[in-house]
Amino acid sequence: MPTPNTPVYLNTAACGLIPETVQQAGADFYKDFATNSAAAAEHWRDVQRFEIKETIARFMGAAKENVALIPNFSYGINAIVQTLKGDEKVLLYKKDFPSVYIPFVINNFDIVWIDDEDGFLISLEKIEALIREQKINLVAISHVQWQSGFKLDIKTLCSICKQNNVHTIIDATQSLGALHIDIQDIDPDILISSNYKWMNAGFGSGILYMNDAFAQQYPAVISGMHSNTFRFANNQFDFDGRGIDNYEPGSANMFGGTILNAAIEEKNKIGIAAIEAHNAALATTVLEKLSAFPVQLVGPAEMSNRSAIVVVKEERGLHQHLSNNNIITTGRNGLVRISMHYYNTITDVDALVSCIREWAQTTNL
Repeated sequence: MPTPNTPVYLNTAACGLIPETVQQAGADFYKDFATNSAAAAEHWRDVQRFEIKETIARFMGAAKENVALIPNFSYGINAIVQTLKGDEKVLLYKKDFPSVYIPFVINNFDIVWIDDEDGFLISLEKIEALIREQKINLVAISHVQWQSGFKLDIKTLCSICKQNNVHTIIDATQSLGALHIDIQDIDPDILISSNYKWMNAGFGSGILYMNDAFAQQYPAVISGMHSNTFRFANNQFDFDGRGIDNYEPGSANMFGGTILNAAIEEKNKIGIAAIEAHNAALATTVLEKLSAFPVQLVGPAEMSNRSAIVVVKEERGLHQHLSNNNIITTGRNGLVRISMHYYNTITDVDALVSCIREWAQTTNL
């Protein structure tokens, strides 16, 4: 098989491609800093920041008053963990992305761990049983799992938790921008996402959603110049720890926020439902084609409880063979992760399949 002249990028689960139009929005914003930096920054802080939060809110089906611009997922969850009393019993998934569970581990929370059934399925029935048996106070978990592509039914999860007076923290880093997310329908307490994967907005920006009840019960214990924790007037500070703005740090990532806004506009042109359907169709084709080859799939060969991430076991140099042939995937922990987004095509899938066919032939499998 001839090596493609340009990479076949099937690696959005690691980092999303940034369209040129989105890059240009950031470049245009920074042009103003060459001649009128302070005015450009103040206009972004006082006007554009709120417009961007409105764009995010509409994209997620939330109110802009419940959305904060943060640096990344880790910042958000660590800030939230610091607001907790410390005696909460927390339910966590053993193989989740480390950023989800590390803040609870290092702060010595009482943790109940849940594992998958078969390397893929995380049982909602088991979660519900543990919530009741162990008297869980909080569940923190990813919407889509990074090592398997398993997609959790977070609407049902949040409903179970609400019925049992349990708080929910959802990591949407592997789903926001690829799957339709309607906050009003799902009704989580907290949803956090970094934007460098499926949002295609680069590093250094994140989104935090928090409902009013959680914000009132757990006032922020951090502050920055432009948050509302301390308001400076008449040469004195007035304290108000309530409200999600308190989770926004000091000087915002204006470039990152501008990029994010443009990335959402790009997705809105296509429609998130169309993106989700496109990605699912490509993943379905990959699953069907892989059945002809001697590869061990993680999870079932169909789209129930699956995102556009397909994972197979790494063996006999499969990942290296893909890399040598300019097929970009992730090889980690004995797994090869393949991920499709809206810019991928059936031609990309054909190139992947041809490369795996050649690997199987050359390794006599």
